[in-house]
Amino acid sequence: MKFLLKIFILLCFCNSSFSQMNCGFNYAIESLYESVPGAKTKYEELLKNQMNKTNVAISNSFTIPVVVHILHQGGSDNISDAQVNDAMAILCRDFRKKNADTINIVTQFQGIASDCSIQFSLATKDEYGNCTTGITRHYDSNTNWTINQYSYKYTWNPAQYLNIYVVASMPSGMAGYAYYPGSVSPLMDGIVILNSYFGSIGTASPFGSRALTHEVGHFLNLQHVWGSTNNPGVSCGDDAVGDTPITQGFTSCDLTNAINCTSGVTENVQNYMEYAFCSIMFTQGQKNRMHNCLNSTVANRDNLSSNANLIATGLINPLSNCAPKAEFVPNTFVTCVGNPISFTDYSYNGAVTNWTWTSPTAVNTSTLQNGSLTFSTAGLASVKLTVGNSFGTDTLTKQEVTVLAGANSGITNVVESFENITFPNALWIASTPQFGSPFLQNNATGATGSKSLWVNNYFDNPSEGVNAFSPAFNLQNTSSAFLNFTYAYAQKTSANNDQLTVEVSTDCGLTWTNIYSKIGAQLNTTGGFKTQAYLNPLNSHWKIENLNLQNFSGNSKVYFKFTFMSDVSGAGNNIFIDDINVSSITGKKTENLSLQHISIFPNPFNEMLTLKLSVNSNFSSLKLFDVLSREIKIEVTQLEPDKFSIRPYENLKAGIYFLQISTPEGMRTLKLIKN
Repeated sequence: MKFLLKIFILLCFCNSSFSQMNCGFNYAIESLYESVPGAKTKYEELLKNQMNKTNVAISNSFTIPVVVHILHQGGSDNISDAQVNDAMAILCRDFRKKNADTINIVTQFQGIASDCSIQFSLATKDEYGNCTTGITRHYDSNTNWTINQYSYKYTWNPAQYLNIYVVASMPSGMAGYAYYPGSVSPLMDGIVILNSYFGSIGTASPFGSRALTHEVGHFLNLQHVWGSTNNPGVSCGDDAVGDTPITQGFTSCDLTNAINCTSGVTENVQNYMEYAFCSIMFTQGQKNRMHNCLNSTVANRDNLSSNANLIATGLINPLSNCAPKAEFVPNTFVTCVGNPISFTDYSYNGAVTNWTWTSPTAVNTSTLQNGSLTFSTAGLASVKLTVGNSFGTDTLTKQEVTVLAGANSGITNVVESFENITFPNALWIASTPQFGSPFLQNNATGATGSKSLWVNNYFDNPSEGVNAFSPAFNLQNTSSAFLNFTYAYAQKTSANNDQLTVEVSTDCGLTWTNIYSKIGAQLNTTGGFKTQAYLNPLNSHWKIENLNLQNFSGNSKVYFKFTFMSDVSGAGNNIFIDDINVSSITGKKTENLSLQHISIFPNPFNEMLTLKLSVNSNFSSLKLFDVLSREIKIEVTQLEPDKFSIRPYENLKAGIYFLQISTPEGMRTLKLIKN
């Protein structure tokens, strides 16, 4: 299910440098205030309500079902089950006050250091009642985490499970973060943490192993001990817990000088909700506050430890001996018709004993663990992996492989205005994002005619970059070639950074070379901002781009990829692309130095051109062509021995033209732009 985030309050962004464990809360909350109307009022009301909560315990103990989602890209970020179990053991130890270092609690707090009577256990049943290890593994670039609702696509029902996302990196050096109960959409109700701060073995170390304890405290409604600010050491603050003294917070473990706010009152430097790097305790008041949270209907926290939920999630009458869950990734995401592509198996949840790889458009199947398929049809290819063992099977289908059309599928010197084709098709292919709009055919507006390509970015911004792939163009016998296209784009605000790039591949999509990139204000063609949906570009908004393909002449299969990347904030506007054309002039390529001195001006031109040759050179012929290789009649007048005027006989439309100059030394083609 896709949840749309309306408003969120970021509770804690803990910096991954424990030598200065600061949180990015102030930056994040100010950004939130700017981007979401009413966010500041909602946040302040939330804090007010929390401050008014009582700290009276309801006698109870709790067990919370946990699911750990490991996002990885096939390296050490695909952490072991042993590291997950180690992290869970540390979490349970800390919340049950079974950590041996409690003997180091200072005298003032020994009497109130609390066994919180809260335990955590990996689920053994998933949302559908199937056997699970409580660990999911997903090959996903979001292991390099960005903070938006699209990143949380694996969340299990948060009314039943504590969801923990384990990732490889996060912005601004953060180690982890969590949310206040009830402050976010259900999709985002969980914890995100770096694998290097998850447990004490594998990619982690004992030094950062209590970051998870800190974040779970936030998940259960604990503030930092200095209150709602995320900057310790700034001013004295209150966390609404009666037995944690008012404090300004610490970033080092100074146990002998921990009196800053109230004369004679030692502050709780060793608290798990501190930043002092010697965290070893919760207080009785914090225990009561967490119990109140777990007995509250807010965000369904009261359901987590209910007997019915413990049965539903397999903590009571647990399951074992699970069937595997299929997961895989293609070794390359783009190929050509007739080229094999291999896959890597990343299945989990149970030992796999058999694999079957299939696709409706493949000419073969495979039963190898890491299979290979060859595709016969261009387009987006769906690939299905079925894995099994003696306890059952699982099937996963992904539509991740783009199969490009074969040689000579694209015809040079023909403008593709999308008036007479349906996009996408077997030649022009569009990728499909996890959420949001791909490149689509727009049947209401165009630079030429009434059709174009567009990305509906204003109403349905894509969760990742979306691509439009061209057919293959043969530039093997060209002396010069150009890619021309027309686009219109409206920047929503000055801060908006939507981006358009164009790349070229000559090896069936294995590698791509960037030939064009514009972002934000550079991309804007409207001369201003459009805060409403940009739906009908004016004629003056359409801009022609002309890209030189000289570096790719001589290649028989040249593919183009148009990529639109929505602003990470998701607050962008629409883009339209039309009249995509690959134009070329066929002829002998030359590097004769005398031809390099040929110049033509003005360029761009209005009516007349001036051609200047080198002193000792002359031409044998001059020919002017449009992008469709149609010759245009011209009048040539000699002005000086080495200078000539050129005037077309007909009124030319604005666009791209080519002047072919033949001399005794060779031939040269110059690109011209008519205003």
